[in-house]
Amino acid sequence: MKKLQSQGGFTLLEIMIALTIFAVISTLAWQILDGAMRTSNATDRNAARLNQIQRAWSLLARDFFQQQARAPRNEPDVFRQDENAIELTTLNGVSGTVQLERVRWRFDDHRLWRDVWPTIDSPAGVKPEEVPIVSEVKAVQWRFFSDAWLKGWRDSTHQPQGVELTLTMESGDTWRWVFTTPGDMPQPQIAVKTVEKPEDQKTASASEQATVSAPEQAATPAPDVQP
Repeated sequence: MKKLQSQGGFTLLEIMIALTIFAVISTLAWQILDGAMRTSNATDRNAARLNQIQRAWSLLARDFFQQQARAPRNEPDVFRQDENAIELTTLNGVSGTVQLERVRWRFDDHRLWRDVWPTIDSPAGVKPEEVPIVSEVKAVQWRFFSDAWLKGWRDSTHQPQGVELTLTMESGDTWRWVFTTPGDMPQPQIAVKTVEKPEDQKTASASEQATVSAPEQAATPAPDVQP
């Protein structure tokens, strides 16, 4: 009599235990992956914010170090503060040439902006190019130095000797920078070389010839006249 062969397989209890173990491992793996992604995103955000802070400091240091006591033609203000904004003239190198540039630093919509006019003597009503520099800014505070630290600048015909900027970020971080400026140092005078035109050179040569020939004719002795 032949014996019946038993069929091998998993019981329901074994399947439930395997599914439970798989679910626990999947949950742990998901938590590790989610934590790594959150850490990476936070690192990227901090790096981007730090890049913005470094860029803002670099631009501010350059603008204040190269500040010029020069007002646009359509307004008399050399250096002006308007609440959370300051406006000044600085130097900028474009295509290997150095030119004057009118800029404005302002705080608006939780951002620190740097506005640049197309030219230093732009007509009235021309709007500047608005460039956001730092985002997620909570507050901005300016101070100015002229023999003493001042909370506001009212003498728009002169420039401060130093500027302090305090940035308060929405994350709670605070950045405080102090910049020195040239003050009311006059602008260097640029010598202009005049090139003579060919017509002027010809005129000068003719005048020299006339000047030389006249004495020669006067020095020639007159002929004797016989009676």
